[in-house]
Amino acid sequence: MRRYIIKLRGFKVTKRELIADIIFLVTAALISLLALFIFDIHWSFYPGETIFPLSKTVGLTRNIYVTCSLIGSVVGFILIKLFLIGVKEDITSRKK
Repeated sequence: MRRYIIKLRGFKVTKRELIADIIFLVTAALISLLALFIFDIHWSFYPGETIFPLSKTVGLTRNIYVTCSLIGSVVGFILIKLFLIGVKEDITSRKK
């Protein structure tokens, strides 16, 4: 067990990785917030309705926006990281 703990301490997180992770989280949160907003205003695109001002919305509350944005940011972050791991694996396999 002690060797395992010492092995885990060997991982060093660089400042660049932290900044990149924050950028990934913010990007995923903004995309999920935009998708939720588009879902909320889609009622305005039906015939007989006006787009501006937004006449009909589903009326999602602030709690739903915050919760869904946080969930979307975590899911998006995981997807981005998996994509980057796949790209890194592909690059290393092509070098061999």
